[in-house]
Formats: sequence, structure tokens, C-alpha cells
Amino acid sequence: SAPIPTPPSQMADDLAALTAARVATTGARLEYTPDLPAERSGGDLDASGTLARVLPAARSGKEVMLLCVGGEGSMRMGANLVLNLASLGLRHMLLFAPKQEVCEGVWEVLPRVACVWQPSAFASKRPASLYNDAMRLFGMREFNPVALDFFRARKRLLVQLVLSHGLNVLHLDADVAVLANPYPLFKGPLLEHQLIFQTDNPFANAGVFYVQGVARGSGGAWLLEELNARIERFTFRPESVRELPHSGWSAPPHFANADEQANLNDVIASALIGERTFAAGVEFFEARFKAQFAPGHCWKAGAASYGSAECVSAREGKQRLGSPRYQAETHRARRSLRGGGGAGGGGRGALR
Repeated sequence: SAPIPTPPSQMADDLAALTAARVATTGARLEYTPDLPAERSGGDLDASGTLARVLPAARSGKEVMLLCVGGEGSMRMGANLVLNLASLGLRHMLLFAPKQEVCEGVWEVLPRVACVWQPSAFASKRPASLYNDAMRLFGMREFNPVALDFFRARKRLLVQLVLSHGLNVLHLDADVAVLANPYPLFKGPLLEHQLIFQTDNPFANAGVFYVQGVARGSGGAWLLEELNARIERFTFRPESVRELPHSGWSAPPHFANADEQANLNDVIASALIGERTFAAGVEFFEARFKAQFAPGHCWKAGAASYGSAECVSAREGKQRLGSPRYQAETHRARRSLRGGGGAGGGGRGALR
């Protein structure tokens, strides 16, 4: 007969008991509350001193959770996460939103949650690229410009919290559910690790992870700063993709993948093999999306623009996608790590 599933109430009791047992043997706590709780603590990050002023209402000692709420439409999901975490004794949180109205909406129901906003981060004019314009040109909602700006801005805020304020940060997407206090794991068996990621394809998820004990000049700091540099580079200098080893063939409009997760995994691969690689996260996608987004006339030999630089580049991308050699070159670093090798000496077990 099929096993009887554990009732949710019993599962919650089991997780609570396990958490308490882990707390007893680690430096973690059952509850994390802000150092100086306050109502409607927040402000515009562009105003001098805002972050330093707000943090006491968000941090608990050296710990803080960074929750990202993208807009009014995601406030309910964000509120659910806040209540979920609070039910576990975790109230040391900083919400980051694109504008003040989002924080005001959150405060209507959760007035003691610290919340900051930064409209200027969403006002930058991005140059034309297939990545920056994919929603407008092709209706691809996953390339929503507000979301792209948000992903970029939250990684900059993360670096401020870690390197300028010396905090350990649990970085969370709004669409997650947390079943147990994770700090006994972070402060117990995972204490030696600076960077702890939720697994995702191929290695790590860019929305759910924990950063601890990272100081300027450390390997963890390099990873966070390198990720930000790559996102900024391909967002605002898409033509720089031509400077990469396998992408000199690309002609405007470039794709120039600035996606945070694709670049994060290239940065992780770079750290582990001991040399910078952009191959799988940026260069492979340059070929893929140049071919995918090419105008139909680029495939018609008789078309007047068939010989244009854009069309020649699109066909070059399609040819490379079909080349086993190109596939091998752009995925060499990641495949070597899955196999446990690499100059970094580590494979997946070395991710810290």
C-alpha cells in the first residue's frame, strides 16, 4: 500500500523540533528581531544617509534579509513572504521596491517592516540591444524592462549591504515559501561557506541565496562585484560582446545577455577554473538569440537585405549553434566542473 503522507501540522512540528535542536548546537537563534524596531522606517536610497538610517529597523546584529518586491502587483506575494518569515521568528528584513508607493502599500498592512525605494534605478535609458528591447520587439514578458532594472538594482544594493555595512544577507525573491528557520544550517554545517545558493540550472539561482562573512578583497567580494560589473557592462555596452573570445562575429543589434542568473553562473565557473569565462552565459546566448530574433528576410537569399551585416551575423549565429565545436567551446568550463575538475580544484563541492 502507498505510504500515508505526513500531515502538514505534523511536518511543521517536526521542522520546529529539528530547528530547535540545531539552534542548541550552533550560533544561530530561534528568533531574529530588528535592533531598533520602528514603524514606516524607509526612504529613497538616492537621499544621503537613507540606508544607514533605516538599517537599525531592519537588521538584527549583523544579519538582515533582503526581500525584493517589484511593484504593486507583487505586494500581496511580498506580504505573504513577510508573514511567512515572521511566523518562523524571522523579522529582520529590508524590503526593496522601485518606488515609494509600493512601500506605502506594504505599510498599510505591515507598518513595522523597513522598506526602501530607488526610482532613479528604473529611469536609466538603456541602449538598443535584443536583450534590452526583447519585450517591446518580440513580446517576451520575461524581458520586462522594469524587472530587468529591478534585478540590476537589487544586486547593487546587496553589495552595499555586504561590503559597505558589513552585513550577512539572506537574499530572497518574493515568490518563495520558507518552511523552517535556515540560520541553524548557515551557522552550523555551512558556517565555513561565504556564499550559499539555492541550486538551479546549471549551478545556482540568482534570487535565493545567503552571503556571510564577506569582506572587501575576499573571494566572495570578487564574485559579487564581478557579477554587478558584468550586468552593467552588457546592459549599457552591448557592443562589448564583440570583445569576448567567441563573439567577435556578432554585428548590431547584439543580444548581449545581461541576465543576472546566466552571468552569476559564468562568474561561479570563472572562480572555480581560475580564469574569466563568459562562454555559456553570454556567448552561447549571443548565437542563440541572434538566430532566434533575426528578421524573416535574413533567411531569404533573394531579399534585398540578405547581405546586410545584421543578416550575415544572424546566419553566423545559427551556423555556430549547429557546430559541435562551438557547443564544446562555450560549455567547456561548466562541463569540466560538473565532472569534478577545473583549475579551481573543485567541481560543485567547491561552491562556497
